[in-house]
Amino acid sequence: MREEVKQQEKSKSNVKSFIATAKKYTNLTELDATILREFIDKILMSKTSGKRGRGAGDKVQEIEIVYNFIGAFDFGKAIEQARITMK
Repeated sequence: MREEVKQQEKSKSNVKSFIATAKKYTNLTELDATILREFIDKILMSKTSGKRGRGAGDKVQEIEIVYNFIGAFDFGKAIEQARITMK
């Protein structure tokens, strides 16, 4: 139980750090490499898969962005949860 509490506190601290970083850039008009490095830990790309999607020859490649402080974040899932909460 102590380990779980410790992990939750660390997670809470990481989210606060992420929010503090985001607040620095609320009036951002342009991205540059320095800002991206401050937010992004790494970008993972899957192998390209074959024909799928709209037209012949289309290829699909999944991209996962791992952010500093909070790790990978599923924006689609977060948006869906927000919609459910607002109903």
